[in-house]
Order: sequence, then C-alpha cells, then structure tokens
Amino acid sequence: MSGAAPSRIVVLGSPGSGKSTFCHALAAGTGLPLIHLDDLYWRPRWVRPPAEEWERLVERLAAGPCWIIDGNFADTVRHRVERADTVVLFDRHPWLCAASLVRRSLRLRRDVALGRGHRDYVPRGLAGHDPPVRSLTALVRKALGFRARELRAMGPLLARTSAPVLRCRSRREQARLLRWLSAEVRRGPGSPVPPDPEVVCACAERRPHAAAAGPTAARTGHARPPAQERNA
Repeated sequence: MSGAAPSRIVVLGSPGSGKSTFCHALAAGTGLPLIHLDDLYWRPRWVRPPAEEWERLVERLAAGPCWIIDGNFADTVRHRVERADTVVLFDRHPWLCAASLVRRSLRLRRDVALGRGHRDYVPRGLAGHDPPVRSLTALVRKALGFRARELRAMGPLLARTSAPVLRCRSRREQARLLRWLSAEVRRGPGSPVPPDPEVVCACAERRPHAAAAGPTAARTGHARPPAQERNA
C-alpha cells in the first residue's frame, strides 16, 4: 500500500481469531481511537439495540475522520468498508479459533470465580455479568461456520472496496501486520482527533499490557508491507 498513511482501519474476522487483542495493540502503537462494536451493541443483560438505530450509529461512526473499528456485524460492514482506507481480515483456521474461544471462556469463568477483573476483553455493557459469555456453544459454532456464512456474505463488499484487504492467516502474519501498520500510521501528518469517550475503548486503562506491548512490537523487525488481496 502506498500514499497517505492509514487513518480508518476496519478489522474483521472470526470469533477467537485475535481481533480484539490485535486492535488493542494497534491502538496503543498508533494512537488511533479504537471502537469495539460489541461495546456499543450489547447492553446489560444481553439486550440488543433496534436495527435501524444500530445501523445509523455505525454509519455515523464510520463517517469519522480516523478510527480502528473492531467487529463483524455483517449488516453494517458496507458502511465501514466504504469509508475505510485499510481492511484487515483475520482468517485463521476455524478449529484454532474454536480452541481459542474455549480457553478464553475458561479464563473468564475463572476470573469470575476468583472475584477478580477480567484480563480478556469483555464488552463494556456486559462487564460484571456471570458468566460474561452467554453461550460458548453458539460462539464455537459461529467460529466454525465463519468462512461459509459471514465471510461469504462479506466477500462481494470486500471485492469491491478500493481499500487494500490484508488477510492474516496466522499469529506471525498478525504480528508482522501490526509492526507495519504502526509504522505506517506514525509517519502520518499529525495526532488523531481526540476520541469520544462514550464510544472509544480506553485501552490505556482497560488493557495496560497491550499498551505496553504495542509500541515495542511496532519497533521490532522490518516494517515491510504485507500481501494484499483484492478478493476475500
């Protein structure tokens, strides 16, 4: 990718693929405001927003000048990819994603049992719930069917976008992309617009280890551009 530094980055991928962890580190390494769609979609007791209200909210967020937006929500992908200058697609093997979800669920349940704060990402509106995962079975089923259902539905939109689509199939590729994107954003013209605290993840408070790891990861190795795919 060449030209202006990335300032609007969409991150898509299966549950359990590492999207949220990657986004925390990318936000820490770039200073771009991070928006988790799960923070805004899920309300206490797993209440969902009305469909039209949700679509308007995502459209408004995507119109912002700079952001990292984490989350799938296939019905609103169009609003994001049409505004994005970079699309990151995590496409790890479904069984690896499923195994990661099981491990994460066990950690979250252990944190609840021990009465301590969650080290893994939990949507803002669901923090403090017992358990913080509504259905592990449903999540695993979603991960196993991601390529056949959600990715297939997103495919035409990703094929039409003018933004480069950067597909990651492994942790190594994710780490290399993190280094490259962090270097690319830092070469941009200036600081991002101050974020709206109502919608942006406060990474420095919620993920201190990611804030510490992000810039270090961005400085190590060679910041070479990853392979781009025009079709997902």
